[in-house]
Amino acid sequence: MVWLIRLLFLDIPLVVRGALWRLCLWLQGGGMGPGARVYGGARIIQFSRGATIEIGPHFRCLRLTTIHTLTREGRIVIGENSHIAEGVIISSGLRIEIGRDALIGPQSMIVDTNHNYGDRTVRIGAQGLACRPIKIGPDVWTGGHVNILPGVTVGQGAIIGAGSVVTKDVPPFAIVVGVPAKVIAFRPGGNEVVPASGKH
Repeated sequence: MVWLIRLLFLDIPLVVRGALWRLCLWLQGGGMGPGARVYGGARIIQFSRGATIEIGPHFRCLRLTTIHTLTREGRIVIGENSHIAEGVIISSGLRIEIGRDALIGPQSMIVDTNHNYGDRTVRIGAQGLACRPIKIGPDVWTGGHVNILPGVTVGQGAIIGAGSVVTKDVPPFAIVVGVPAKVIAFRPGGNEVVPASGKH
């Protein structure tokens, strides 16, 4: 397995790299659909036996992105035709689901895990992990440098502005920005954008 992962970091044709990543995930109990494109420097790794990564067809993953599981319970499911930009980190100790046709902007972080820290007499790194699932619906677009925190659900067709930190659920077709992210508008059925009403 180690030789296969090392081979994936060489300068090899894109089609060959995609086939090798499919083989690598299959050997680890996961899977990747046909037509996937994984560019150089990207890493897709199941660190624990029992964890799984399932990626749909026509997935695109750009350079220097890391997609990995942290625990045996970790599971990552990415829908077909999703696009993950450069430098993204997707890290799961429980479950992260990204729907089909999602666009995840560069340098974003989607992590379903926090450290426990309740006991001041024990160092934080020795107190274990607290995991809550993340679900990102289909056709969601996140700008660059977005952080999506544990326990969040992002509804279908939502847009998350660059630099936002998403701490709460995002309604379908909402446009959210800020730290923490707040709804500023909704996408209607047509081409117009409707401002959000009331205080948020």
